[in-house]
Amino acid sequence: MQLLYTKRSPYARKAQVMALEKNIPLELIEEDLLKKSPTLLAANPLGKIPALILDDGQSLFDSPVICEYIDSLNNAPILIPSAQRFAILRWQALADGLMDATVAMYLEKVRHPLDFNPKYLQHLDINCGLVLQYCEEHLAELADFSLASISVACAVDYINFRAPHLNAEGMYPKLQAWLADFSTRASMQETLPVM
Repeated sequence: MQLLYTKRSPYARKAQVMALEKNIPLELIEEDLLKKSPTLLAANPLGKIPALILDDGQSLFDSPVICEYIDSLNNAPILIPSAQRFAILRWQALADGLMDATVAMYLEKVRHPLDFNPKYLQHLDINCGLVLQYCEEHLAELADFSLASISVACAVDYINFRAPHLNAEGMYPKLQAWLADFSTRASMQETLPVM
């Protein structure tokens, strides 16, 4: 299987971590989202990553669908256990929303470096802060290793990468300690975002 991705995408990282934890090999194909390849557009007409090209040529997108598929391939480990399925998917949705806000914040500054919309960025900052505070207060729900904990770790690590002012030292001490411990996993180390 081929995963079309970028090295900085937290969504693609989530899928990579899932595959690494389940020992499922993926051929990684880096995409340039400013010059979308015919392969990417054939795999996902939206031209978004990640996209997963299966061995039979079919494709899956976006990261929630890819993660569900990867989890279905074997039981070692099960990262979306049926008894907690909707709680885990809810955490994934929260983490994806946090990623969405962080990506939007970054893109606003890239697209409009001299005249970005400060009210829009303030709104995104507030949203991210609410999610980080929620994570801080509900960390016990992430005690089991699952798609939920993977999603939150990838989202918060992306904030640390793109918007570190939102998670400065001491702001969310329990969440920061949890992420530091979670980030020692080989799958997280192998998928660190790079410039």
